[in-house]
Amino acid sequence: MKTKQIALIAVSIILIIAIFTNPNQTAHKEKVKTTITSLFQKQLKENETESNNSFQALGSLLGTSLINTIVENGVSCDNYILFSITKFTYEGQEKSIGYGLLGKVFLSSKIEDAFRKKQ
Repeated sequence: MKTKQIALIAVSIILIIAIFTNPNQTAHKEKVKTTITSLFQKQLKENETESNNSFQALGSLLGTSLINTIVENGVSCDNYILFSITKFTYEGQEKSIGYGLLGKVFLSSKIEDAFRKKQ
């Protein structure tokens, strides 16, 4: 009997922690921005040449601005109390691209694959 009570208490504590640490929409958007910006910067460095550093600086600035706009308008999250799902809407289609759990947002590797295809 005591083992069941301890197990019930442990499960209850885990559920309460999950509820209070579920990431909000801002956390989801920030994770997507950070991930895409990092991929964009990596792509710029791969294409880097000495002769066009000023163009790369401009491209980086414009790219970051575009990324921020796209994320603000296209990324949302669905909150399921214990966890949340990161969603991206583009041309009327909504796709799940990650999830949030215990204070962290985890994104699908498909984002990197999709980013590389667009380049």
